[in-house]
Amino acid sequence: MTDRRQPNLPPVALIASLGILGGVVVSGLSYQYSRNLIEQSQDRARVALARGLVVALSDDLVVHDYAGLESRLLQAMADESLASVLVTDTAGKVLVNLQRDRPQAEPALLFEPTQIPTPGKGQAAGSRTGDLTTRWTVIESGEPVGWLRLRTWSTQTDAVLDLLARQYLLLGALAAALLGTIFGSGYRQIRRQAEQREHRLQKEKAELERKALTDHLTGVYNRRGLELELQRTLENPERRRQAQLAICMIDLDDFKPVNDVYGHGIGDQLLQAVCRRLRGILRDGDLLARLGGDEFIVVFQHCGDAALALQLARRITTGLSTTFRIEDLQVRIGASVGVALDVDAPDDSLAALLQRADQVMYRAKETAKGHVALAPGPTTLESPRVSDLADRLPQ
Repeated sequence: MTDRRQPNLPPVALIASLGILGGVVVSGLSYQYSRNLIEQSQDRARVALARGLVVALSDDLVVHDYAGLESRLLQAMADESLASVLVTDTAGKVLVNLQRDRPQAEPALLFEPTQIPTPGKGQAAGSRTGDLTTRWTVIESGEPVGWLRLRTWSTQTDAVLDLLARQYLLLGALAAALLGTIFGSGYRQIRRQAEQREHRLQKEKAELERKALTDHLTGVYNRRGLELELQRTLENPERRRQAQLAICMIDLDDFKPVNDVYGHGIGDQLLQAVCRRLRGILRDGDLLARLGGDEFIVVFQHCGDAALALQLARRITTGLSTTFRIEDLQVRIGASVGVALDVDAPDDSLAALLQRADQVMYRAKETAKGHVALAPGPTTLESPRVSDLADRLPQ
């Protein structure tokens, strides 16, 4: 019966894979959600700082109190996260520019550059380059009077978030490698199971075919197996002409008394011994089959000559007349053989050839045990010379 179940990934590996994948996804979502919250909080803080400065600076700009501007910006630079504070008029002329190189350093007043481009209409107010975040805010007093530019460094929170991001990427890479290993191992196991199942099915199919075409007791062809083996030869006229088959029907002499006296167990062992001895007699390419009981068929190939066919058949009778040793018994039997040449009836079916060989074998058995007889062709006259060689029987 064919096993139609499909191989599946082992349950433990599947559960482990789903657990790892779920953990990575949940961790990633949690990290991203936390980062968004922190960034929003920091952004709101920067906006609040910019708005507070804008309100304080607007009056100083209107009255051109640049000393007041500088004083207010120095106070703002007390926040160590600020890298620089710059104020311009609406045309981009730099009015005050305070900057520090590192968070703990004292801010310095710069006089260069004197002019910088300011954001255009619709341009984003904030941007980030490396560790610096730049935010432009318009300064208004009823109408725009200038621009405030704040540059802030990444805070310790940003550093922690960056570290977490790298750790998360590393975790994701490790998880991906682990999942790849698990699924790769699972795939190889599934493939191995499929190959083993396919091999087993092919082996079972071959075994069923062998049993269907061979004799269960002796392991040689049965009649169906012999027919299939000879089918291509008999159906092709040219191949059949070159094969020159000689069909030998063999019936064992004195086999029934062995069964009656010693039992069927000894009889079965004797039949197996007969097959082994016949295999030793046959040439390469010759075929052996058992019809059932004590009847066998031998097919000689490249044996279109009557004299050669009779010589090979007599080797069978001589070989089977030698004593067989079965367990502690010495058993003697013989064999009668009827031979039909395919060249005498090249259009006959295998069944017709077997029938001719069977008929002449029984007529030979009635004449004398251990006899070899050659069947004449269905439309030919008996040849005295061949009859002398084979005791050829008349039709």
